[in-house]
Amino acid sequence: MLQSVVGERDIRGWVTLQDLSRYGPLLGLVGLYIAFSLLNDRFLTVRNQINVLQQVSIIGIMAIGVTFPILCAEIDLSIAQVMEIAGLTMATLAVGARLFEGFPVPVVIAILAGIALASALGALSGYVTARFGVPSFMTTLAVLFLADGLGLIVSGNRPITGLPASLTGIGGTRVFGFPSIVLVFLLLLVISQLLLSYTRFGLYIYAIGGDRTAAERMGINVTAVRMGTLVISAAFAAIAGLVTLGRLGSAVPTMGAGLLLPPIAAVILGGADLFGGSGNMVGTLIGVLILGVLGNGLNLLGVDPAGQLVAQGIVLMLAVLANVLGRD
Repeated sequence: MLQSVVGERDIRGWVTLQDLSRYGPLLGLVGLYIAFSLLNDRFLTVRNQINVLQQVSIIGIMAIGVTFPILCAEIDLSIAQVMEIAGLTMATLAVGARLFEGFPVPVVIAILAGIALASALGALSGYVTARFGVPSFMTTLAVLFLADGLGLIVSGNRPITGLPASLTGIGGTRVFGFPSIVLVFLLLLVISQLLLSYTRFGLYIYAIGGDRTAAERMGINVTAVRMGTLVISAAFAAIAGLVTLGRLGSAVPTMGAGLLLPPIAAVILGGADLFGGSGNMVGTLIGVLILGVLGNGLNLLGVDPAGQLVAQGIVLMLAVLANVLGRD
């Protein structure tokens, strides 16, 4: 009896809520891999794993972008609609359709224009948030409606087809047999982690997310950094719109439907602090994979979409609970 009590105290001594919050996402991902590998022999095949990565790449790119404002204690609710307007702008410019009828431009210029427009929308919400103290929840919600309306105007509320191969190739080809969209996702992930780890901007993001008042006293330009995180989030949404053109082969006004919450959920699943100041891109990758593996594994087991949504909701609730309790 005494040994049992001592053993329990020892376990409590080295397994804390903070530890569960920190390592829980990785343990959860490993657990999913083990469970689905035992339940279905097709799950762990190379082909299926590449399929998982391909399926989560668009959400992953958006999740990378939205990680920046979340680390800075902000939120971006406009990413799905910004992705739409960016992709639609690139497509219509490249083929000279709808609003730009008869005025096609080179693909490179079309891509840059789409990213620039998205960045401008991010700058708008970021400036109002950082300069006037309006919660980013509200400013990005306003941009959500703004971008949605602009997308309908640019596209005429109709699909844009006949896209040039140079535009769709970024997200719709293979490099040495590997999907290019996955390579774009992983490359952006590495660059973003380097930005967070080895630049002053990354250090400032963590400082502001941890304690905004202290960051201001340290001389950090809090307004510029907060605005910058929302611009980055919007730019990554635009890149997600670009690779989506390759996946779909066309641009449709509803291509961002259902893509608002999964990227944010992935960041939280990866262990990023809901209140800012803690998290990284490795965690975001783990969160994205948890969503992808969960959906893929349940699909292989024959679980219908409704059941998959229930499972995702339960997993996210547990992640949020661990996130909050880990702060105590």
